[in-house]
Amino acid sequence: MAARPVWGYRVTFVVLSAGILFFALVPFGVGERAWPGPELMVCLTAAWVLRRPDYVPVWLLLPLLLLDDALLLRPLGLWTLLVLLLSEYLRRRVDHAEALPFGSELFLVAGGIVAVFVANHLALVLLLAETPPVHGQALHALATIVFYPGVALVSEVVGVRRLAPGELDSLGSRA
Repeated sequence: MAARPVWGYRVTFVVLSAGILFFALVPFGVGERAWPGPELMVCLTAAWVLRRPDYVPVWLLLPLLLLDDALLLRPLGLWTLLVLLLSEYLRRRVDHAEALPFGSELFLVAGGIVAVFVANHLALVLLLAETPPVHGQALHALATIVFYPGVALVSEVVGVRRLAPGELDSLGSRA
C-alpha cells in the first residue's frame, strides 16, 4: 500500500477525533443528565487499532488524547495513559483478532473498556482526587461499550477494514 492512502486515513482519524471532541464540548442540554454519554474517542481508537494499527500510530494518538484530556478538564495524562495502554494491548492482539467474529471482538474491547474505567477510578482514589460516583462511571463505561458497534460500523464505511490473511500493511507487516 502506498504512503498516500495511509496519510489520508490518518488525516481522517484526526478529523473524526476533532469532531468527537467538538461535540463533547458543545452544551446540548441544561442541567444534569441521567445517562452519561459514551467515550467515543476510546471507541474510535479501539476500532481503528484492531482493524488497521498502521493508521493510528502512537505519535498521532498521544497529542489527540492529551488535547482531549486538557479540553475536557480531566487529570492531564491519566486518561491518555490508560487509553494508550488499551490501544497497545489491542495492537498486540491484532494477529489473534483477525480471525475473531465481531462478537468476540466486542467482548475483547468491552473488557478493555471496563479495565480502563476501573483503573482510572482506582488511580483517582489512590491520588485522593475527586472521583465521580461509581454508578455514574459504570453507566459511562456501559454507554461506551454500547456505542462501540456503531463506531466500528462507521469505521468500516469509511474504509478501515481488516487486512486479509497474508496481506501486507503500509509498514510491510503481515496481517
